[in-house]
Amino acid sequence: MAAADDLRPLVDASAALLRATAHIAGQGSRRILGAPVRPVVAELGRQVPARTSARRFAVLLEQALTQSSAEAEDLLLDALVRGLVPDEARIIAALAGRAWSPLVHVEARRDGEEHLGLRNASLIGRQAGIALVRRTPHYVTRLLATGLVVATAEREDRGPEYEVLLAEPDVLDAIRGAGRGPLGPRIRRGGLELSDLGRELWAAQQTMERVVERSV
Repeated sequence: MAAADDLRPLVDASAALLRATAHIAGQGSRRILGAPVRPVVAELGRQVPARTSARRFAVLLEQALTQSSAEAEDLLLDALVRGLVPDEARIIAALAGRAWSPLVHVEARRDGEEHLGLRNASLIGRQAGIALVRRTPHYVTRLLATGLVVATAEREDRGPEYEVLLAEPDVLDAIRGAGRGPLGPRIRRGGLELSDLGRELWAAQQTMERVVERSV
């Protein structure tokens, strides 16, 4: 009897596990037949607290089943805008007005010194009147990552603008730092403009402004 008493907790736990498994299996069968299983999910949620990120992900999965393409695009733009800082918004506005701005990369030619140089230097920060002009390369890098702006090829008809950009203090410092020794730095020229996604964002903003103006 003592041995049986010792096994009773294990037997009780096994029985509870079997009952839970049968219940979940039954719910799965009813789901296949078209019955909802939300009560079971809710019950499990009460038993096992979910992380906030997991709950949020579950909501996104559910929204993905019913959203339209227009709603999906609006949510994408909203998520991208939430990640911007004011200076980056001004850069987008400036690109919308100017359509294009020069971009250069300063690279060292010596092996093992790739860290010397500067990437994504542009006049767009100064043209936009941002607060941290010296952080323009950082802002441009972030905006390129969002897909709201894109890099373009060099434009030979914008030679004077490239000259102004290459005379910027940070660019000159990078040229001096990357150009020590017999080999000068490698300067790659390109440009910057709004992507299709960026233009859609700007068009939506302009539409909103017109609606606000008419309502005043």
